[in-house]
Amino acid sequence: MRTPIDIAIMFAALWLLGSMVLDHLTPKELTVYMIAAATAPAVIGTGLCYYLRFPKIDFALISATLWLVAALTIEWISPVPLPSFLIGAALAPALIVGAILHWYRYRSGERRPTWGRHQPARTGLDASATGEPPTLGGD
Repeated sequence: MRTPIDIAIMFAALWLLGSMVLDHLTPKELTVYMIAAATAPAVIGTGLCYYLRFPKIDFALISATLWLVAALTIEWISPVPLPSFLIGAALAPALIVGAILHWYRYRSGERRPTWGRHQPARTGLDASATGEPPTLGGD
C-alpha cells in the first residue's frame, strides 16, 4: 500500500542521492545546495504524480519533461559551463520515453490519422454530401 509518508521518504532519498551524484559530476562551483534547489520542483512533481497513480505512459512523459526542465535549470544557475556529457544525460530520458511511445504505438497497430490527405475536397454541390442525386441545369 502506498502511504504518503512512504512516498515522501522514498522521493526524498532519491532527491538527496541524485543531488549528491550530480554534485560529483558537475564542476566544483556548482554546490549540492544549488543542485538540490534546482531539482526539488521536479522531484516533488514526480512524487505527486506517483502518489496520484498516473498511468505509466503519462508518468514517464511527466518525469522525462521535469528532468529536462531540472537539467536546464542547473545549466542556467551554474556559474561555469557544464561538461558536454550532461547534455546527453539531460536528453536521454526524453529520447527513451519517445522511443518507448513509438514502439508502443507500433505494437498496438495504431496509425496516424490522415486528416485531409489524398481525399477530395467536399463542396456544397457534391451529391454524396447532400444525399440527393445530381441534377442537370436549373431544375
